[in-house]
Amino acid sequence: MKIGNRKIFYGWVVVFSAFLAMLTVSIPVYSFGVFINPLTKTFGWSRANISGAMAIFQLLLGFIAVISGRLSDKYGVKRVMLLGLVVYSSSLILTSRISSLLTFYLCFAGLGIGASAFYAPLTSTISRWFAKRRGLAVGVAVTAFGVGMAVFSPLLEITISKLGWRLAFFYSGMLSVVLLSISIYLMKGPPEYIRSSNTQDESFSEDELEENKPRDLTVGEAMHSPAYWIMYFMLLLAGISGFFITVHIVPYAIDIGIPSFYAATLLTVIGLVNIGGRITGGITADKIGSSKALIALFFLQALVIFLLPLFTNLSVLYLIVVFFGLAYGGWAMIHALIPVEFFGTTYSGAILGTFETVAGLGGALGPYFAGYVYDVTGGYDLAFTIGGGMTVISALLAILLTIFFSKDRVNLPEWDL
Repeated sequence: MKIGNRKIFYGWVVVFSAFLAMLTVSIPVYSFGVFINPLTKTFGWSRANISGAMAIFQLLLGFIAVISGRLSDKYGVKRVMLLGLVVYSSSLILTSRISSLLTFYLCFAGLGIGASAFYAPLTSTISRWFAKRRGLAVGVAVTAFGVGMAVFSPLLEITISKLGWRLAFFYSGMLSVVLLSISIYLMKGPPEYIRSSNTQDESFSEDELEENKPRDLTVGEAMHSPAYWIMYFMLLLAGISGFFITVHIVPYAIDIGIPSFYAATLLTVIGLVNIGGRITGGITADKIGSSKALIALFFLQALVIFLLPLFTNLSVLYLIVVFFGLAYGGWAMIHALIPVEFFGTTYSGAILGTFETVAGLGGALGPYFAGYVYDVTGGYDLAFTIGGGMTVISALLAILLTIFFSKDRVNLPEWDL
């Protein structure tokens, strides 16, 4: 691709394509909190019941991503994305027509199935295009979630206040059709010659591949390594606690007396800082390794979750969520990178798909558990304390991974399962 007289490495176009797709997926994931109070007013549902829709979304997103990753490895990423567009966009539009909790759950089930076609296939495709700047490339792509959180949350809050939550869902669905169509048009898998000297600095070097590349592991081989399961539970616990905040920060802020618009801007702040967190997380992972970067990020997230229920002043809450955005954005980006770093790129779509079950379980258990604790105790203090403790455990597991396991895939110890 050329801009003027300069040839642009197409891998960066792929990054932009992935950015658009993930921006679309961020709509229900990180703007869900702004719909909780309107749905409660319309239907009288509890917060736990409403959060159940996000649980269904995340579970299906995570577990079907295993299939999506395998299909993208075998048939190509564009075909998988096209199927995802149809299911995801139609489900988002149909959410505007729900009349019961069951139809709400069914629509979010469709959203989860459709969204599974994007994250794992796209991040694994980017990983195949890049070597030296892989962390930066993936980090730039997944800043879409931060942008979505920052932009869509206040826009949807305004749309809901002016037009109602039904039209907010409808217009979100129509926007998803446009963004995903552009993304699919631009997306390409890396050509065979990407490994030759015909590529630019960002691409793979054949000499580096031959001299330095350890053997890539299959899904089965990766899952026989204890390192795989340490990563899995490390990310799962951090994901559960992270979703406590991203889904419930808006209703929590409203409960302590903050007006709904300013409560929604807390997600905007998290989203904006999240962008920087994902980029710096990618750069840091490139320099010192993913597992080492995770240690600091997990401890920072734990600290801010512990601090959150201690303050009710809006200015202090803004400061707290700034640090949460940095931590959450950083490790969420590395979530896509660490399996590739340890297990290789050849089967990365399928392996990343198995790790998407982490996001599925975390996104399902986190919002529902926090909503349940609220319904039982009348507040979020206990949920935030538990969430901080979970993230401390994640940090300890990251330390274990750093000390006892090598990212050299030939030397990873195995379990006989």
